[in-house]
This record gives sequence, C-alpha cells and structure tokens, in this order.
Amino acid sequence: MKIRLHEIPEDGQSFQWSKESAEINQVLKDLIGDSVYQADFFIKPLNGRDYEMTGTIQCKVPELCSRCGIDIAFPVRAKFHEILIPYQPDDRTSKYSKVNHLSESADSGPSVVEYASDESFEMGEYLHEQVAINIPFNPAPPIKESGDCNDCEMPVRGRSFGYDEEMPEVRPESPFAALKNLKI
Repeated sequence: MKIRLHEIPEDGQSFQWSKESAEINQVLKDLIGDSVYQADFFIKPLNGRDYEMTGTIQCKVPELCSRCGIDIAFPVRAKFHEILIPYQPDDRTSKYSKVNHLSESADSGPSVVEYASDESFEMGEYLHEQVAINIPFNPAPPIKESGDCNDCEMPVRGRSFGYDEEMPEVRPESPFAALKNLKI
C-alpha cells in the first residue's frame, strides 16, 4: 500500500489499518497468515520534502516454541519513529563517502528511511519489515510467576532445553591405507 506523501495535510494525518480494513492483508500474509493485526501510525510533513512518521503495529505470528516445539501464536508489537527523506543516489566516488556500519547507528531518536522519487512511500512493505525484524530468533511464550510456560504449562524456569547427546568417536580411515595393498 503506497501512501502519497504530497497529499498529507500540513497538520499531519493518522492511519489505522487492520485485518478488517484490509490495506495490507496480502503483504503480511506470509508472516502472520490469517491472524489479525492493528497498525496505527501518524505522518506529518516537517518541511517541503521531509516527513516524520511514528506508530506501532501489533499482531501474532505463527511460530514454533523454541523450548518444546509446539505451535504458538507469538505476539509482536513493533514501535517505530522515522524521518522520511527523498531517495538519495548512491554515489560512492567521493573521497569522504563510506559505507555505514550497524555499530555506528544511534540507539535513540528517529531513524531515516527513503521514499520514492514520485513522493510515494511503500507503507505495506515497511510494516512487513517491522514485523519480520521483531520476530526473535528463538521465539518462546512468556513464563508465569510459578515458572511454568504460559502456553503448554511445562515447568521451564531453571531447566535446560538443549539436546546434548554423547557422540561416539569415529576415526576415519587413513588415506594411505589403500597403498598398503599396492604391489609393485
């Protein structure tokens, strides 16, 4: 779903997208399936070419529990604050240009995202990225105060869920063993 930034009023515009309003159902389908979602965001012009965007997206992602392997609906709540700027060409011929590194990015304040040269912003793809980047590598439901899993009720506090099998030591045959039977 593209948003035409030049059509946003001077005092900004609020957007509320959900499964029922269906703006980005197809875009999010690969991540959330048929689950419900709620995206609330606000875009406001800062000057003639830059825009400020703030908001959240909430949904549940079908995942496998990293502890016990059962299917879970992992909750994702992504909060974002961005400055939208026009597309900047990648001219790396200058002696002052260099590739940014993740360690150089600031942890506080808004990030910067580029929009297309026709002054449209692909909000559906942006929200897709926000959901995807907020899915943890090892998803697991929260733990109750009693130490049990919130979904499967299995005791998890203080328990290791790794699989550590003792592997037998296998000694490979020497590559020179074939030469032993060679007759000259």
